[in-house]
Amino acid sequence: MLKTTRTLITASLALILFGGVISPSVVHADSMDNSDSTAVTTKATDTKNNVKISSVELPYVLVSSKEGNAKLYAFPNAPKTLTAEQINDSDYMDKLMADYNMPDNTIQNLKDSLNSFDGLDPNMSIMDAMSSEEEGVTSEQAIQFASDSYYWQAWIISQIAQEKTGRIDYDTVKANYQKELRPLLTSEAMSPMLPTMDKLFNSNETNYNGLKDAYYGMFTSQNKLDNYYKTEELANLDPDATRRQIISIYHKPLSYLLNKQSDGTYQLSGLLPEIVAYSFWFEDTPDPTPTPTPDPTPATSQPVTVHYVDDQGNTLKADKVLTGKLGDNYQTTPLDINGYAVTKTTGEETGTFGSTAKSVTYTYSAVLSNGGAAATIAPKGTVVYATKKIGLYKKATFTKKARKQWYAKQKRINRPMFVVTGYAKSQNGVKRYRVKDVNHHSKTDGMTGYITANAKYTQRVYYAAKHKKVTVINPKGVNAYGKKNLTNKKAHYKRGQVLKVKKIVNHNLTTRFVLSNGTYVTANKRLVKALN
Repeated sequence: MLKTTRTLITASLALILFGGVISPSVVHADSMDNSDSTAVTTKATDTKNNVKISSVELPYVLVSSKEGNAKLYAFPNAPKTLTAEQINDSDYMDKLMADYNMPDNTIQNLKDSLNSFDGLDPNMSIMDAMSSEEEGVTSEQAIQFASDSYYWQAWIISQIAQEKTGRIDYDTVKANYQKELRPLLTSEAMSPMLPTMDKLFNSNETNYNGLKDAYYGMFTSQNKLDNYYKTEELANLDPDATRRQIISIYHKPLSYLLNKQSDGTYQLSGLLPEIVAYSFWFEDTPDPTPTPTPDPTPATSQPVTVHYVDDQGNTLKADKVLTGKLGDNYQTTPLDINGYAVTKTTGEETGTFGSTAKSVTYTYSAVLSNGGAAATIAPKGTVVYATKKIGLYKKATFTKKARKQWYAKQKRINRPMFVVTGYAKSQNGVKRYRVKDVNHHSKTDGMTGYITANAKYTQRVYYAAKHKKVTVINPKGVNAYGKKNLTNKKAHYKRGQVLKVKKIVNHNLTTRFVLSNGTYVTANKRLVKALN
């Protein structure tokens, strides 16, 4: 974590410009050496506090508002946490990365996170931990750059969103740029961005209109904001509150990134390996006074209410109310709701009962729609593959000029795959998928654009219905597991083996086949094939 954070601060201003558009990699500088695949030590101990890291939460972006904190997970459909044992299990991690389209550096990032507290005092501040004399960057300089960087991003998102929704016009955006953002960009650290930002906000309205969608789409997609918030909501993003939250986090002790488990071990926060946070509203919590005045009326414990709703705000399950003594710990968990997957968590999932009521909201999105035309449309966040030759296009209206790439028809196990990131229609009203290419180790990996949503050409990678039997088609075979998150390996089946299926179950935005012996195998069509 510390190595990555320091590299983020010192290197991420080496911005790569392509035709005036900033590469989405500008914020998430990757400092990991992917050649190191050795197992890592699972114990990180400091002589005073005996801290043992037993699990790591997957990375998320922290977003604060008056309703509480929300975690926007980088891989919303994957397990939220991984144990040290799972991270060091190469078979499990390879399968996880394939199922959830994780980048190649994921394993090394998680391994480095496991070791990030080795030899460090959890009581020292995150700011002090990230200082690095050999890189010539003081902790104060690092925090200044981090807070300025996220102010810059939040400002761009909120201003363009306000203009796109009609709350302000271009002249106001231009005036706000001169008054609020441009002075910040004249600093030595941020100055590389000044010519690019001047081109966007300080030239003319025609130029602005030609570039704004590219910038807005890049800044909202790189940290998953567009998956969770509408443009109308992002117009309320507060750059100043974002800056203050970043500063507040870096001044917290390292223990802020640790969550103590019931067995005495610790879980490492998903704010690692890079601390990324935005705010709609943020209030600094003042330090307690050394000698607080006793309250003549002692506070009483208030409940924590857990809500389970869909992405339209409709209740899926009855609220759950947790109660306990003042100061006691509480922990909430999402419910397993058939046909739905958790895509957003708002509020503090773990904490202590306080004198004010708290709430935690789990927001779900539908996974599978069976029957009718809806069955042919893949939900946002799921994976589809091409069954015939298709093209990837810059726009939803397909033309030769707009085509970015052809994908030839392939054998089933090699069919090109794409994550559905949104939807669109051509000028004639034909449905399209907005996608990201996830064909790892291919030169097209990471490309974005539009492909056809016609079921004759693109289909979901995961089966949606039960089949009595499936045969293994993956040349390397498939594993059977004791749990539906594909942990607790029970058996391995070779290519060509026929498996009897008892039922199919949902797991986040994927599915699993339950075999007659009660174990779980993947329902990925590139790995298994239904026989009926």
